Amino acid sequence: MTALESMTPYSPTPRPARESHSLRGDLIGGMTGALIVIPTLLSCGSVIFSGISGSLVAMGIASAFVSATICALVAGAFGGHTLHVINCPKTSHAAILAGLCTVVLAQPGFVSTFPGPTAVPALLMVCFLAIFVSGITQFCLGAARLGTVVKFVPQPVLAGFINGFALQIIVGQIPGLFGIKKLAQFAVHGTTLLSPWPLSLGILTLVTSQLSRRFLKMIPAPLVGMTIGALAWQAGAHFVPEAALGPLIGALPEQWIPQFRLFEIVHFALSPGFLSLAFPILATGLTLAMISSIQSLMSIATADRLADTRHNSNQELMVQGVGNLLAAICGGAPSGGSPNVTQAVFAAGARTQKANFAHAAAMIMLAIALGKVIALIPISVMAAVVITTTLALFDKWTRQLFQGLRTTQGKNRIDIAINLTVILTVTVLVIAVGALAALGTGMSLAFVIFLYRAGDQSVRRVLRAGALRSRTSRSPKAYEALESARARIALVEMEGAMFFGSIDSVITKAEAELEVADWLILDFARVSLIDSSGAMLLKRLDDAIKKQRKRLLFSGLAKDSPHVVYMNSVGFDAPTKENRIFASADEAMHLAEEELLGHLGITGPIREVALGEFEVLKGLTEQEIEHFSNCLTQREYPADSTLIRTGDTDRSIYLLTRGNASVRLGGDGPTRNLPIFRYEAGTLFGEVALLSGQPRSADVIAETSVIVHELTPENFEQLTTEEPKIAVQLMRNLAAIMATRLRNQTEVIRQLGA
Repeated sequence: MTALESMTPYSPTPRPARESHSLRGDLIGGMTGALIVIPTLLSCGSVIFSGISGSLVAMGIASAFVSATICALVAGAFGGHTLHVINCPKTSHAAILAGLCTVVLAQPGFVSTFPGPTAVPALLMVCFLAIFVSGITQFCLGAARLGTVVKFVPQPVLAGFINGFALQIIVGQIPGLFGIKKLAQFAVHGTTLLSPWPLSLGILTLVTSQLSRRFLKMIPAPLVGMTIGALAWQAGAHFVPEAALGPLIGALPEQWIPQFRLFEIVHFALSPGFLSLAFPILATGLTLAMISSIQSLMSIATADRLADTRHNSNQELMVQGVGNLLAAICGGAPSGGSPNVTQAVFAAGARTQKANFAHAAAMIMLAIALGKVIALIPISVMAAVVITTTLALFDKWTRQLFQGLRTTQGKNRIDIAINLTVILTVTVLVIAVGALAALGTGMSLAFVIFLYRAGDQSVRRVLRAGALRSRTSRSPKAYEALESARARIALVEMEGAMFFGSIDSVITKAEAELEVADWLILDFARVSLIDSSGAMLLKRLDDAIKKQRKRLLFSGLAKDSPHVVYMNSVGFDAPTKENRIFASADEAMHLAEEELLGHLGITGPIREVALGEFEVLKGLTEQEIEHFSNCLTQREYPADSTLIRTGDTDRSIYLLTRGNASVRLGGDGPTRNLPIFRYEAGTLFGEVALLSGQPRSADVIAETSVIVHELTPENFEQLTTEEPKIAVQLMRNLAAIMATRLRNQTEVIRQLGA
């Protein structure tokens, strides 16, 4: 499907709706949304061109109305969501553009290229071009199906941006709060030019807004404060000169209706002075695209949660991109989603895309009806409204982190402090340097912290043979040998992604263990990713271990698993060729134990164990052992033979004197051939059926050719009658063996649970 084809309207299959769709609800919801966003539009308009001139507030407000109308129409025509989602100009986006204007004005080349009266139109084109870049970026992200990429911005970086923009907006409104255009006008030649009346109106607006938020929750608090402040100015004009009360916003420009500015933008882009401005414009556009996309996807996620639907992130980014493209071409402001407004319009009854058209129509009517009203709003009152709306923009998570810093202890407190460091760093850089430097520094800090955490958490734990053994029943002599040499086998459990930032800690742990251990097992059961750097570092570790004449085994990997295939493809195929890859840690541990026992001279599988060495016969004399052996029947089985089958009702006990056998799950399931326990020469099996009288619960398969001595229930009854002393000792020893096995199985369960 092409990008253009994917922009055609579509209707995803929603989950069962909780309420029936209604045109009335969409109309009311769309109109409600328009009323709710009015304070935001006014705030955005007051900020967007503040970096150019304080006299452009009216033009900024007109641009905000243009953008809100266009984005609503685009969302209604092409939006893929079934719930009305508000996409409107944001004050934080306006602050980014205001910062861009400040940066551009500070460049000597701009002043010389666009002198005098040509500077303001050029700066307007700078803003519109940055919005244009933002729209193209969003559209391309959606068309390339990279909608999820924008979600990868770390939360501390995003929080720092939000707080930085909020502070930047508040600081930028201080002159307006005093009824002046620039901070430099506070004092000239030692003479204060400030009048107390604009500040008084601003304070009245702030206080009224806060009281309204508490007592008049049905009406947007900024609207109440704005109304009271404007009325106070009109009342004061009867007693105080209007000049002392501070200037008004003034009438909206007659061209507030969308104007086609594409040719102006193209002409500016082809002008001689554009190249010197290309980098800050591009960087600002990309930053706008990132912030706008994240806010839009959050808003749509809110809609999904409310209406129980599922959205298409790529489709929504394309819609948002087209909205910003058209807004730039028509002289509008940048826009993004608003989760809070989305919740409000849902509560008002909006359910379908028709609400977008109702919202657009309401915006047009409000722009026409409120044009003269907006002209009467004092600059100081508007500045107070911007401040009061911006106070709600501060990141709530940051406040929670500060609270957690006081109440949390230990490692969690360090983690909170690290997050706050990133947030505060980004916040300061947004204000002092700019969004681009803040983004680069914040992402770099987040990346370094990620590498540190990844390295710190890549090793889950280290187990040695004494703490973790294979699920193998061995002779007492073998157990004793393994216990005495337990430090010679170590298992390192890894987790997460194994890449250049995390594999170093694994190698450090491995090298520390190899100072004592001769067999090292790396367990990949919890590894989610391995990259080429990780694979090559493991290869170097493997080569170094071979030079020490030690063994490196790999567990938790199927031989055809993606990790193994990838390691083979990048040149680390020695483990595969040398059969050092095992599906489970138990299999790798079993081989390490076998090789260690062989190194110690206990060769188990190729040696026939005498009956006197069996733990079950412990405490019996040679004569009693000989009498017991007369009750046994010797049997030989080739490899892969079934000694015991699931469901059989025989109750014989088998003493394994030569070879290996394994317990496997019966039935027809996918785990049928999975070894869950092993028996080696010198051990017995089958005793549970003898004692319980229940059918067999698993298969026992000969892994090699084996020799067993079978004690049938009939022979055991005969032994009980003829030699009760032997039978009693056998039962005691059986109880001890089963208790030991129970302890071992409990340890296995504990390890698996961990």
